[in-house]
Amino acid sequence: MKTKFWLLLVSFIMLATAIGAYIWATTIMDSLTEFRSPFSDSPPAPGEALGEALTGRVVIILVDALREDTARNAEVMPFLDSLRQQGAWATMNSHPPSFSAPGWTTILTGAWPDINDSQPINPPDDDSVRPISQDTIFTAASRSGFQTAVSGHAWFESMLANANVDTGFYTIEDDNAADIQVVDNAKLWLREGSYQLILIHLDQVDYAGHYQGGPLNPNWNAAAARVDSLIDEIFAQLDLDKDTVIILSDHGQIDRGGHGGQDAITLIEPFIMVGNAVAPGKYADIQMIDVAPTVAALLGTNLPASSQGQVLTEMLNLTAGQSEKIAAAEVDQQEGLLTNYLAAIDESPSTQGTTATFNELRAAMETARTDRLTRERIPRGILALVFALIPAGFLLKKRDTHLLWLFFGAVLYGLVFNLIYVLAGRTYSLSSATSANDVIISTAEYSGAAMLIGWLVIALIRRVFSRSPSEAARWTLSLTLMILYTLLLPVLWNYFRNGAVVTWTLPEMGSMFLGFLSILQGLYISIFGLVFAAVSALIAKLTR
Repeated sequence: MKTKFWLLLVSFIMLATAIGAYIWATTIMDSLTEFRSPFSDSPPAPGEALGEALTGRVVIILVDALREDTARNAEVMPFLDSLRQQGAWATMNSHPPSFSAPGWTTILTGAWPDINDSQPINPPDDDSVRPISQDTIFTAASRSGFQTAVSGHAWFESMLANANVDTGFYTIEDDNAADIQVVDNAKLWLREGSYQLILIHLDQVDYAGHYQGGPLNPNWNAAAARVDSLIDEIFAQLDLDKDTVIILSDHGQIDRGGHGGQDAITLIEPFIMVGNAVAPGKYADIQMIDVAPTVAALLGTNLPASSQGQVLTEMLNLTAGQSEKIAAAEVDQQEGLLTNYLAAIDESPSTQGTTATFNELRAAMETARTDRLTRERIPRGILALVFALIPAGFLLKKRDTHLLWLFFGAVLYGLVFNLIYVLAGRTYSLSSATSANDVIISTAEYSGAAMLIGWLVIALIRRVFSRSPSEAARWTLSLTLMILYTLLLPVLWNYFRNGAVVTWTLPEMGSMFLGFLSILQGLYISIFGLVFAAVSALIAKLTR
């Protein structure tokens, strides 16, 4: 009766774990998908316009997913290489999540994704695109009376719904044919000469990465070469003595194709600026948030109100007076941003005083975020430590050979799961998740295979099937509990770092993904444990 009660109790625990894991996993992803910035309802107000345009017009060529290494390959993109020789260029760095929606919003607002109120994960369909709620270079240009135009993916139409864009061409396609249409429409506007800010979005490199084999496939370089030719066509319509052109990307892609996570290759992009007012040369790394304020300085508009970036003054030909005016405007804008941010997250200023440099103000904003996170992490860390140490203390106290073999089985499961995971070409990030179904199905397959191997190997070594059916089932459920304990550790680490769900700021994408992946495994392991327990009992019965 005692064994039967134990089996029923653990079976109930397994079912509860599976249900709880399902609810928690879906809640985490829903909270990430629906995340809103602290500024979502109260964006900072824009300041005064700089007033003096440095150039006649700014043309931004956004090559979706173009990796830094591809952009610097002169054999693949010779025209882009020639532009690098006559313009200012640098490696650009961005922040996760490395999806297009947060990348585009960062470029347009000058604010990182946890501030700019972008959708952290790309919208599931064209009808779910969220308009940008923060001040952008397009709203700033419109405010200064400039004419603006956008040619590119249909998401831009929805994202810039509040930006008063004067004209646009939008397509839901993302292949070479779509890029040709995008460029043909943009060339008409360039020849017309009525627009002071034009964004041209080319998408086929991203398409090749997702659907034609990834960056290591020849299709990738072929797409990049076609884009290079299209950029050449665009420049044929420009006068670099009057126009300024910025060529950049929104993210990279991992080798197997894909982006969205914290992988290093997805967070570095090319940046090239050519034409009027530009001081040519190779420069130190810049941040993606520096693009929007630099465009604002070129056009003489206000700095976007939520911008965390800095004008790339070192790349511009400026007088001393112009540099001073830009520096003063940056300080004013950062002071307003800091004041609004402290109010939005219910933090008090960490220092007193009325004067501060740009870098001090930006550091104060990060300090405020860190201080709140630290206060929230302390109680979470204590709770996580308790849940981690109590089972560990119990196992160490018993020092049972039986428990040691269960532990070996759990370790074997982890080794096999991660071996299969890595051999499948996946990374421990959202970059290798092509869809929600892809993550769900692949995790089920990998965890099932790993569970089968771990269970079978240890069961054969320990001759589990020669025992009574109830003992064999009990042993299998015990192994399942041990595996669930090892999976609990990254879950607790994620809870400590990020909380149970995403709330007022974006999570660390690495720890969040590991926790999420472990929760998913916990769901399947709980189910597989019940199935394998029944199979163990059946085999033991047949053997006896």
